[in-house]
Amino acid sequence: MQTLDTNRDQGIQDDTERFSFVLWLLFVLISSLIGDTVILIATCKYKAMSLPNIIVAIIQHMAVCDLLQSIFRVFPVLAAILADGLVLGKIMGHIQANLMYITSYYTMLLTCALTTVKFVHLKYPFLARAWSKNTGHIMSFAMLGVVLVAYCPILIGNILYLRDTLGFSFLTYECYYFDQLTEIPSWFRNYSLIFLAALQLICNTILVVASILILLLAKKVRSTMGRRRRLEGTITVLLTVAVQFLSFLPTLVTYAIWLIMGVHISGKLWRAVAYAAFLNIVANFYIYCYTSRSFREFLKSKISEARSFLRVGHCILNKIRPD
Repeated sequence: MQTLDTNRDQGIQDDTERFSFVLWLLFVLISSLIGDTVILIATCKYKAMSLPNIIVAIIQHMAVCDLLQSIFRVFPVLAAILADGLVLGKIMGHIQANLMYITSYYTMLLTCALTTVKFVHLKYPFLARAWSKNTGHIMSFAMLGVVLVAYCPILIGNILYLRDTLGFSFLTYECYYFDQLTEIPSWFRNYSLIFLAALQLICNTILVVASILILLLAKKVRSTMGRRRRLEGTITVLLTVAVQFLSFLPTLVTYAIWLIMGVHISGKLWRAVAYAAFLNIVANFYIYCYTSRSFREFLKSKISEARSFLRVGHCILNKIRPD
């Protein structure tokens, strides 16, 4: 695989910049691997979230998706920055170049489902009570199917037309297909642009509208009931949406400035906005720690058990240690 798009001079030249990005990526990777695994264990085995079952099911799919992004996106970028070049090979490059779109759009659809379900819970609580965890899993797998079916023509086009153009970019230390290096059918280029633009527009519209409606309904419910209602689910959903926007807006704004205004964007800024998108991978665990009392209690109990186990182990070692 060739080094395309950027030369080594556009990579990281400053040790301070390299150290900063390595720290951030390590934080994202470790937090996601531990945090998302804890989320799955807490919700699957211990039922440690006092949220509607359908929302818990969607959260589980988001955790799996974040784990995939950590393994196949964050880790390769981290390894490339440390080695100052591609180290994981061409096969990982193909996986990374395709999985980044599949997982990103699947996460966006899951977030849309989260906001929509929460809106229905507030608007039609009796209807929503009939929804089970299986309903959430079916909904999540259906959205995964939509993403895979919609992305399938792009995947086929990448295999047929762009597989030899896969290159490693020192700009963001990721692998991409460089379609400007070969002739591709117009249908493939048009479909790719329409797919990306349409899905972004639809998902962002749903997120904005549903979030506004949730805010209005939550305020109405509190005022009509005349007492403070537990808003764990509402705060969890709204914070998830906020992080979703915070993670991709810097990239969107930077691309708009570059394409429309023709402003030169430095390599440092490209990398900063690209890695800022990883905020969406790492944030969910900390959101649940902040918003879900039952999840916090679960973590406290497990940490307490771990401390007790370590103390017992330490006592046993002291007893069997020779004088």
